[in-house]
Amino acid sequence: MRQPSDRGLLLSAKNISVRLGGRRVVDDVSLDLRQGELVALVGPNGAGKTTLVRALAGLIPSYGDVLLDGGPLHDHSPRQRARRIAYLPQGHVFHWPMPVADIVALGRYPHADPFSPATETDRAAVQRALAATGTLDFAQRAVATLSGGERARVALARVLATEASILLADEPTASLDPRHQLLVMELLLAMTRKGAAVLAILHDLSLAARFADRVIVMEHGRLASDGPAETALSPDIIARVFGLDVTFVTTEFGRIPLPRRPL
Repeated sequence: MRQPSDRGLLLSAKNISVRLGGRRVVDDVSLDLRQGELVALVGPNGAGKTTLVRALAGLIPSYGDVLLDGGPLHDHSPRQRARRIAYLPQGHVFHWPMPVADIVALGRYPHADPFSPATETDRAAVQRALAATGTLDFAQRAVATLSGGERARVALARVLATEASILLADEPTASLDPRHQLLVMELLLAMTRKGAAVLAILHDLSLAARFADRVIVMEHGRLASDGPAETALSPDIIARVFGLDVTFVTTEFGRIPLPRRPL
């Protein structure tokens, strides 16, 4: 676990609330994302995590204020927002039988002139994204022929190709085997070391505790805790929010919670 340091504020949410179907799904949430920071967003199913992330990306209406670089998010055009904020949804659904390299190249759309061919800068960004996610070997295969785990890595490559300074990732390790879960988390951590801010929804508390600089716990649409894993994932919070009795193992990565039994 890295020690906290002074980092520039990139994205800030002030008193965000979201109503869906007449129900308040996110309730008065405030948080900051800083340069060089990996933040894990955890909570049980239905806690409001995906809705919060979509509000931060400006994809759904919300009450309160989302600030990008200190100014209102909606003062930026959709293309400007897409250059700064990359959003990785859950599910990894691709609707066209395109080659993997072409799918990843879609990540360059916010930078592109629609009437001009891809630039050398675009091609280099796509190659870096393919290499980083281990998808170069099947770059020319149709995405429909890939396994679920392979498609998950292609989806991540597409958002990496954008080279945005903020990444909002919804369950980036879903559908992946343990090895690729670790590779993806190491890749997200490497992005923050280059100055990006990453907010990742995770269900694995062990991965959150191992990799995140901060852990945000959501419960019933509100923040239950926000801080280093040692405090945000305390035994009391895990018991109350997740209904789990856990034991902690001290490792070189810090104290890692391991579920023992449901409560």
